[in-house]
Amino acid sequence: MTTNSAKPQGMGAHMLRGSAWMIGLRWAMRLIGVVSTIILARLLTPQDFGVVAVAMILVGLFEMLNLTGQSAAIVRHDAPTREHYDSAWTVTLLIGIAIAVAILIAAPFTELYFHEPRAIPVMQCLAFRAVLGGLENIGTVDFSRELRFDRFFIYNVLTKILQFVLTVVLAIMLHSYWALVIGILAGQVSRTILSYVMSPFRPRLSFARTREIWGFSIWTFARSVAMYLQTQVDNIAIGGIAGSAMMGRYTVAKDIAASPTQEIMNPMVAALFPVMSKCRQNPVELRQLYLRMLGWSAIVCLSTGVGVAMVAQDLVAVVLGPKWTDATPLVVWMALNAATAAVLSGTPTLLDVKGMPAMGARIQWSRFAVFTAVVFIVAWTTRSVMAVVETRLIVSALFIPSVIFAVQRATGVPARDYWTAMWRPCAAAAAMALAIFALNAVLPFTGAGRMVLDILVGAATYAGAVLALWHLSGRPEGAEADILTLCRRVHVRLMALRLPQTADEKRA
Repeated sequence: MTTNSAKPQGMGAHMLRGSAWMIGLRWAMRLIGVVSTIILARLLTPQDFGVVAVAMILVGLFEMLNLTGQSAAIVRHDAPTREHYDSAWTVTLLIGIAIAVAILIAAPFTELYFHEPRAIPVMQCLAFRAVLGGLENIGTVDFSRELRFDRFFIYNVLTKILQFVLTVVLAIMLHSYWALVIGILAGQVSRTILSYVMSPFRPRLSFARTREIWGFSIWTFARSVAMYLQTQVDNIAIGGIAGSAMMGRYTVAKDIAASPTQEIMNPMVAALFPVMSKCRQNPVELRQLYLRMLGWSAIVCLSTGVGVAMVAQDLVAVVLGPKWTDATPLVVWMALNAATAAVLSGTPTLLDVKGMPAMGARIQWSRFAVFTAVVFIVAWTTRSVMAVVETRLIVSALFIPSVIFAVQRATGVPARDYWTAMWRPCAAAAAMALAIFALNAVLPFTGAGRMVLDILVGAATYAGAVLALWHLSGRPEGAEADILTLCRRVHVRLMALRLPQTADEKRA
């Protein structure tokens, strides 16, 4: 029997292996998205992206009603029955149908605020995505329950590939925003079909366990709604003070700036919940996993956020092209905001696993209320897109201490543990920024060459600073120790592949 002292290392290994596999697949999927953005940015105009962005604001506002957390309730359940799966699927399908009807009714009113009539038929087409999403096979939740992260992201990668191919082909043929619309629908169709191909479960209509599931999921739903609304507040504000062209620039700039951070953190958080759920009865183990995740979050968020901000000028020029040059300052501020907002992204998972989803919901709604009030005041008084972007960063940074204090009172994780996990990555990020700034001051060229040099110098400086500070701190257990362990394992495996085997080893 495994002792309790060994469990944290075992669960930590599960989390790290799952995170590594999911990040690898997620980046493969994201690579498809980046290539798609690069190609589409040259085939379509900012106005094309803006029309779809305007339509997706209202579509997304309705689709957030499907973020009910029912899948999370099943993952967290010790022994879910078929009735749990069927009830979750039935409610999800009915919500999808209701969302589609609501979008169809609301679509004609879009022009009153955004003054973009082309968004109306786009919304009417995208309404059917909600129904298709409701039909997805709930059986795929077992990929998370069984820690089969490889299957979970293969499921997403295949969908992304089909959407990418069809969207690019249609963009070449149509040179219209309708290529984006059809691509979005095709992605959902393929996702729904694939869910039945990859999972043998076949859902049926049932309401037997609806009340039990909603007892947990109603709070995760409330939190998800607040989180989504917060991501859309700036879009709504900018849509009211600027045209579709600026909306297109803003949307693409946000995607470019936030993707490096999100595409690492999202799969890490996704891996964290099922692993934490396995050990939620052990408070010590749960706390160790959370602090381990906190250290990883700080290292990932600060390196990617500050790194993207420092290379923003060359990144925009190389990736998007000359017609997107004025999006450079947007990328700088939004990259820093993405890092700041995501550094505590593992906190809602901790609260969910400990059976306190209501607290996570209250934190998110408080943040949303403050964020909305400040952003709309700034947007309509200054009518400046840059002022809105700068406000996002300031509000995100000011909210971090309040979240730490609230979690400390609820879970007993002291504030000093947050400081211990984050001060070394913060110092390393400052060193990286200074190194890149000094390098750019002496380089006589810009573009792809300078961007590559900046990335190499920045990565080397950041890694060296983090590890040096870790050694000076007495080499405590945490993310840095995990990094060295993973590097040693990779090195051992590479050496094993290179070294010839003896006859006895081959027979063994």
